[in-house]
Amino acid sequence: MTPLRQLGALAALATLALTACSQAPSPLIPQLRGALTPGVPLAAAEAELQRHGTTYSIKSAAECDELGRRSAMAAALPARGGPCIFGKIPVGTDWLGGRTDVILQLVFTPDGRLADGNFEEVRSLR
Repeated sequence: MTPLRQLGALAALATLALTACSQAPSPLIPQLRGALTPGVPLAAAEAELQRHGTTYSIKSAAECDELGRRSAMAAALPARGGPCIFGKIPVGTDWLGGRTDVILQLVFTPDGRLADGNFEEVRSLR
């Protein structure tokens, strides 16, 4: 085998090995979507987030509106007249030092009921 073919074969093996070792998508997002449905009160949403060890902050209606107008990156969902929650749930790490988290945004109506939620799985290297 020529050196070029050896290099190509080695690269293919390395890619295959890394693909085989990558984590499957976390079941956490479907669980959160099932538990945090529209109409859920703010207190119940907070309890669900605490159950998963979420680091989160609750923003006032004015802060949510300002975040939405100032940065589409900060707020994936438009404010709905009530508070909003931004949070992060650590999911795990892999043997290569990669980290997986679920980031979330929940928006509430003025009466404190969940209007919508956005959940994303994020992978990063430490």
